[in-house]
Amino acid sequence: MAPRRFARAAALAVLALSPASAQQPELIERTMAIVGGQAITLSDARAAASLGLVDVGRSVEPDQTATARLVDRELMLREVRRYAPPAPSEAAIDARLAELRQAFPEPTLTRVFEATGLTEARLRAWVRDDLRTQTYLLQRFASASTPTDAEIAAAYVQQRPEFDAAGTTFEHAAPILRERLIASRRRELIADWVADLRRRTEVILLVQ
Repeated sequence: MAPRRFARAAALAVLALSPASAQQPELIERTMAIVGGQAITLSDARAAASLGLVDVGRSVEPDQTATARLVDRELMLREVRRYAPPAPSEAAIDARLAELRQAFPEPTLTRVFEATGLTEARLRAWVRDDLRTQTYLLQRFASASTPTDAEIAAAYVQQRPEFDAAGTTFEHAAPILRERLIASRRRELIADWVADLRRRTEVILLVQ
């Protein structure tokens, strides 16, 4: 996970666990959305946002943004369960959990658990599902087309100030630009796929 996401999540954790938030426990189990019969609650959204399990950026409505991310996640998980890609190794799960614990000191992690009802077992299952989904996406969208030399050259012209500032020549920038273009196309393919999943699945948003 990106360090920036962890930094934003740490700030959200402070806000979510502030006294003002603690005075509204009745909101924690509020249902935010239902995806194919699977409920997504406010506690799910807050736990995910607080620990950087979903990226809410600088949203002024982090609960709603986290819910939208969790809707997409559930849509993808439904497909992952259908095709059952190989489960991640326990070592891979442990490594991801270690990243989380490094980003969030134990007192903060404990407070998030207490405030949202998250448990160690649920967090481990969450990480396992995330890793399975990542593997599935890499396999399904591995064929994202490789950009042409002309496309790389055009991207270099657009982003040249960045590379000039770093003293990076075109020869060294080309592989970076190629990976960026491939990643961008993969994101577009995934977004189109998720939109199709949404059309084929009953999604009820209870909070707009």
